[in-house]
Amino acid sequence: MSDHNLDIVLVENDASLRHAMQRMLQAAGCNVTTFCSAKTLMEQGIDQARQCDCLVLDICLPGISGIDLFCTLRKGGPLPPCIFITGHDSLGQRDSAIRSGASDYLLKPFTGTSLLDAIVRAAAA
Repeated sequence: MSDHNLDIVLVENDASLRHAMQRMLQAAGCNVTTFCSAKTLMEQGIDQARQCDCLVLDICLPGISGIDLFCTLRKGGPLPPCIFITGHDSLGQRDSAIRSGASDYLLKPFTGTSLLDAIVRAAAA
């Protein structure tokens, strides 16, 4: 993969998946900041979330869902593009993600290439 030099904020509660995505994106040249929950991002990473090139949010997070997190952050002003990821697809959830302004919606398991391609498309839009 080529060097993309994009700043990515990733919120994923599954530690092994979070680390795997972080390593893959870093190998592609991205700068990745990770959070294990919406609460952690809200407490420690709001500025990073607002200033990054792309948000990657798991929908099924403990406490606040990724969709609710994105909507809450958006109330504070413009946000970078957002890609939602999930292992629990449903038509209602997909519709909610799209209505909230998702740039993309990826079903787990997805390939690293699929994720990186979605991020590059979102950041270029």
